[in-house]
Amino acid sequence: MDSRSWLLLEPDPPQLQLPEDLRARDAFGGRDCGWVAQMRPFVRHFAAPGARVFDPFCGFGTTLLAAALEGREACGLEIDPARAQLARERLHRHGIDAPVAVGSLPDTPAPKPFELCLTNVPYFGCRWPETADSADARAGQLYLERDYDAYLQRLRDIFHGVRAALPEGGYCIAMAENLELGGRTLPLAWDLARVLGALFVARGERLLCYARESRPLAAGDARTDRSHEYALVFQKQRERICLDSTRDELQALREAGFGFELHGGFARWLADPGAREPADADLLLADDQAEFDRLLWWLHERHYALSLWGEPLQPPLRLPRLREHWYVRAQRRDRLGRLVRLDLSLVDQAGASATQ
Repeated sequence: MDSRSWLLLEPDPPQLQLPEDLRARDAFGGRDCGWVAQMRPFVRHFAAPGARVFDPFCGFGTTLLAAALEGREACGLEIDPARAQLARERLHRHGIDAPVAVGSLPDTPAPKPFELCLTNVPYFGCRWPETADSADARAGQLYLERDYDAYLQRLRDIFHGVRAALPEGGYCIAMAENLELGGRTLPLAWDLARVLGALFVARGERLLCYARESRPLAAGDARTDRSHEYALVFQKQRERICLDSTRDELQALREAGFGFELHGGFARWLADPGAREPADADLLLADDQAEFDRLLWWLHERHYALSLWGEPLQPPLRLPRLREHWYVRAQRRDRLGRLVRLDLSLVDQAGASATQ
């Protein structure tokens, strides 16, 4: 892989395509099977020889086949038992013994530890065939989520599971395209980037281009043939905050009359600047709904992005919900890229009262 931000992909040769007899046994006819050529450059570049590659949406084992061809190990999860079996058969024909477990994160863990997560997400709005023998395949399918927000929440849950299992420094690369649904564009790739951005550090993207015949459009017709998709490259890594900007923001909080107790890594760094640099500033707040709402609105007006376990949040927030999720994250990045990240939680019952 070189420095270009795009890759022009060629179809797989016949020996690497999904065999026709396996395709015929799939309820979709294998129409959503990806290309091995799509995955191989990312395996080579982001997984060291001998490392293990994991696909949480294993499908027909395309990513696993690409990993094995590049001298890496592989493992996968697939929620559809029939497809998991097809993936095993496909890999077996290539002499590959890669574990494919049936299930989905976070309830079913990856069958083995891994250093790279590489996947193509199931697309929202796919029409699942109404066949008599597809009941098991339909259970829990992301393809069948009725609401887009519920679909994105499921993706958040699954990639939370990826993050928990991925070692520090490991990469999570997910591929998706924006969709045309109901006569409008649904920005799936960009929404997925926001989901991943709440869990990992963004490292870049590649535009994957597929050669297709063009056709003329009437004036004003905005539709395209969608002959591209995005490979979103993220890494599990402690993102550095700007220590000076964070200290300034804490002072601004105090000057605005907010009481809090500073604890955790930032408090230790203030006491000892030679300590490990913190990834955020942890604030303990008094159990006071009105004051907490005032703080959220103050942060909102200063253009902080508020989130609850990666899900965007608009104030107000009831304290019982905060207790369920432990903390609210507030972060802001300025035009020079300097990041301030504050984690807001309540003083423990056994802890000291919040102080200025």
